[in-house]
Amino acid sequence: MPQLCFFRCVKHTHRPVRLFLRQSTCRICEPACRMNFKNLREYLAWLYYQYLLITGIYVLEPWEKSIFNSILFSAIAMVIYTSYVFVPIHVRLALEFFSGIFGGQPESTMALMN
Repeated sequence: MPQLCFFRCVKHTHRPVRLFLRQSTCRICEPACRMNFKNLREYLAWLYYQYLLITGIYVLEPWEKSIFNSILFSAIAMVIYTSYVFVPIHVRLALEFFSGIFGGQPESTMALMN
């Protein structure tokens, strides 16, 4: 199956716009479809546009977009920070709990006293 080109070929406008992969079926168009900084910028702009469409914030005014984005990204940052801080503690406690249930070595009383 031939791969389709994500970016519009500048030289050959007779080709239809093809989405989602970076290589072209046309050997003439292939150099225009290679990933470079301009295409990367276009791809990131396309991802941002998809984000706007999926969340529905394209209909908001710019100040409303900034408030929505700041709330969303601060919530994501809090989730990431909380999982970074608390998940290892809970994993350690779960391992200690299950090792005690499934026959782990009990700690001696003398080791606890020291």
